[in-house]
Amino acid sequence: MTPTDEEAPHIAALRRSVTAGFQFLHLRGEDGAAVAAIHAERRRNGAVDTYTIQHMTEAVASRFRIEDYPHGDPLWQEHGTVEDVITALLKLPPHGAPGAPTITRRASSSLWLPGDL
Repeated sequence: MTPTDEEAPHIAALRRSVTAGFQFLHLRGEDGAAVAAIHAERRRNGAVDTYTIQHMTEAVASRFRIEDYPHGDPLWQEHGTVEDVITALLKLPPHGAPGAPTITRRASSSLWLPGDL
């Protein structure tokens, strides 16, 4: 199946994240059958980079210190389209490098995840 022009930049960003070492998990809805969201994460350099997608226009990406993941506050977080959040996450300097985020911030609750009731 060929992606539409609207889908193509989001699919390209997903492919870049695969190349960058992200691994994926399908999050199921309450019925257990339908995929409600896709979660991806990558662990490296003492940090966990994650993103969760509900729709190509509804995604959130975050970076956490390993010791703060998954229940702590992120060092960085971005909301937007799949293309935008993955691109921003992949542009972050490696954890611990100059320019990388170092101070935790309160996590946003704007993206619902299955099981968060």
